[in-house]
Amino acid sequence: MNASRRTHGIAESAGVKGLEKLTSVRLAEVLSQKGAIPAEAITDALYAQEQTGEPFTHAILDGGHITEWDLAKIVTEVFQLPFLMAGNHSLDEETKNLLPKEVLFENLIVPLEVFDGVLTLVMPILTPFDVLNRIQRESNLEIFPYVGLLSENKKVLNENFREFAKFHEDLKKKREDAAMGKGGKAAGDWMSIFDAGEEAIQSHLKKK
Repeated sequence: MNASRRTHGIAESAGVKGLEKLTSVRLAEVLSQKGAIPAEAITDALYAQEQTGEPFTHAILDGGHITEWDLAKIVTEVFQLPFLMAGNHSLDEETKNLLPKEVLFENLIVPLEVFDGVLTLVMPILTPFDVLNRIQRESNLEIFPYVGLLSENKKVLNENFREFAKFHEDLKKKREDAAMGKGGKAAGDWMSIFDAGEEAIQSHLKKK
């Protein structure tokens, strides 16, 4: 019996609720409060996500200010989700082909198993709610996400899908081209990002 089957009861008891809290802005707020990463690095990562589509967590790790283990630990603690190394479990063939490969590859998601209408999957540290919500709608399944490592998910996808390497390289180049095409950061873009971050932090503090 694999991990997803053993823990399907967790997904059911949790009702797979709270996914709407999985957002880059919320994680950025937490990282800022903890002082875990320089404010400029957080802003750069938010900007990269907005302008090129590079996921916030990927951009944060690329900056080298925190390890993926430490970032994953923060996500598990803040969002109260379990951690799972995707490489420790064999992929179910039926589940592996359940979602479009483009969705898996672009978001570095590793699907594990479907049990009682719940799809368990491993996120590359954090996958935003809008992506998970779209997967729920299109698959007609509830989603129960585990927190995993970015590097581990890449390895598992590469081992299980021969198309992954080329897709990943093409996507990386596309994002680099988008970043080059954008040039410098416009003042309006910077201000909107700072304002959003400040608003989120102040809102959280008022609730305490």
